[in-house]
Amino acid sequence: MSTKFQGKVIALTGAASGIGLATTKLLAERGAVLSVADVQASPLEKLVEEIKSTGGTITGTVVDVSNRAAVEEWIKSTLATHGKLDGAANLAGVTGRQTGIAGLEEIDDDDFDFIQRVNVKGVLNCLRAEIIAMKEAGKGGSIVNAASICGWRGLMRSGSYNTSKHAVVGLTRSAAVEQGPNQIRVNCIAP
Repeated sequence: MSTKFQGKVIALTGAASGIGLATTKLLAERGAVLSVADVQASPLEKLVEEIKSTGGTITGTVVDVSNRAAVEEWIKSTLATHGKLDGAANLAGVTGRQTGIAGLEEIDDDDFDFIQRVNVKGVLNCLRAEIIAMKEAGKGGSIVNAASICGWRGLMRSGSYNTSKHAVVGLTRSAAVEQGPNQIRVNCIAP
């Protein structure tokens, strides 16, 4: 098993399920020191206990990524606990209740706003806090954001979700250009 991440401090959102859960477990196996966040308290607690039981180093915090102050506090706590931030994976995201169902003319404002708050504002909140932490340390770093294939093309009856994932691609491209000179790599995945 690779130990490429041995001792690297990684902050990760959306850790309690899906891609975030799988990524957390993989990084723990590879020796990363993890600071994970999710809105789901019980599954997050279970994950933290599981990683600790296998000898991993992990802290878990319930965080709503759409809340800028909560994200900033989580990253500050990560620095206080682990001393640095080498990387981040911003994987928290939602599809909303109308994705795959409603055409553009049927999109509900509340559902649209919910998806943008989590998927777009959440990534922006994380990027801001992570970039500040990495720039202040002056050692560079790496950030990965979760876009989607829907960030590259349209999908029927998914206008709200498509919009959010296109925005994640845009934020990622902007951050990559801005932070390259600081040796902070910013990329996105498109599952």
